[in-house]
Amino acid sequence: MKLHISPEKTIQEVQEAFKAEYPYLQLSFFTQPHRAFKGSPAEYLVKDARTKLSALMSEAKSGFVELPPDLPTFEAETLLERVFGLHVQVMRKSGDTWLVTSATDRLTLAEQNARGRASEHPDFLPSDEEFDYREQE
Repeated sequence: MKLHISPEKTIQEVQEAFKAEYPYLQLSFFTQPHRAFKGSPAEYLVKDARTKLSALMSEAKSGFVELPPDLPTFEAETLLERVFGLHVQVMRKSGDTWLVTSATDRLTLAEQNARGRASEHPDFLPSDEEFDYREQE
């Protein structure tokens, strides 16, 4: 997918575009970065989806970023940070819950989306490797 990023866009607009391509994934925006394979502390989550990206960018930039299905999750997060200064965390739907994908950051966006889709199946039981744990402060 080709995602358009600009300072005038809101978090919600970017999330909707991302969700159109990956319906079982969500981009959450944070004010501080996180390391690969680690979750972002909840205290840095930007909760207002009407927030403009300009408020989160280290330098106001416009452009497109390619997020193809075969891109590993941690690379998608890193790309948005490196190119636009946006601190994002990919979340995956699991039933009625959104999981941080930090434990499965090596999976591609397509694989994450497929796991989210599978979680809607009534007989879905995740294996131990699919659990995502994150301390909440």
